Amino acid sequence: MKYMVQTTKYIFKNFFYILPFVLIPALFLSISVAEEEVEAVVRAIIEKDFSAWTFINVFRAISVLNFGSPESIITGLVGVILMVPCVALLMAFLDKHLRFGKRTFNGLWSKLNDNFISTFGYILFFLLIYEVWTLVLSALLVLVAMIPNTIAVYISAGVIFFTMHVLLLYAVGTIYLWLPCMQITGFPAVEALQYSYQLVVHVKWRILIGQIIALVATEGVIVACALYLPELPISEVCSTLLFTILLSFYCVRMMIAYFDRDQIERADLRKYY
Repeated sequence: MKYMVQTTKYIFKNFFYILPFVLIPALFLSISVAEEEVEAVVRAIIEKDFSAWTFINVFRAISVLNFGSPESIITGLVGVILMVPCVALLMAFLDKHLRFGKRTFNGLWSKLNDNFISTFGYILFFLLIYEVWTLVLSALLVLVAMIPNTIAVYISAGVIFFTMHVLLLYAVGTIYLWLPCMQITGFPAVEALQYSYQLVVHVKWRILIGQIIALVATEGVIVACALYLPELPISEVCSTLLFTILLSFYCVRMMIAYFDRDQIERADLRKYY
């Protein structure tokens, strides 16, 4: 919980400095959410009609790219593509602030070249992990939906859903500090992964709990918007705000955890007189 508390405090203090880096990709990601599919999947659970579950519907409800239409695919891809330079610049800003205590945008563009390739590789690898996880989870949920006993479906689906989330976040926790390690140390990708794993291995479960809380909260808001605000513009606003907070939280906590594990003094916590 230590990293969650520190991250929350940091975001509250510096939200408007972080906002320019995460708002645009968050907007495109929110547009790509298949709210109609989310609503259909959740209503099937509420109405105990699991025959309404199909692999395509469940997959579209969970996938980032939402393969329902060319427009949804494009918006999802644009969101992921924009995330690369935005996260690269955000990581440069966080590194500068935490290392030197300077909360300015000067010199960030010069760091874009240094951070771009590592950020691109990290996000691409993360997306690959997530989409493969989405495929497996969708297939398993559709399989258990074929069980004739409704109670057995609820129990089986709940166990699968929770277990798959733990596996996803465990995998993400393994590479959680990989990006800041590559950018701060300058190590090649494989060596940076090995070193970052050494740093994260003793706090992986602590990070996992925080990620589960963030992910469940995200899914809860998306479900609520799909059920109660499907046609209203406020639904897009809520989704955009949600992804903005999620991206901010993920990146900030990643840097805070790296500085802590690598025992780098945080200059942003110093008091200057």
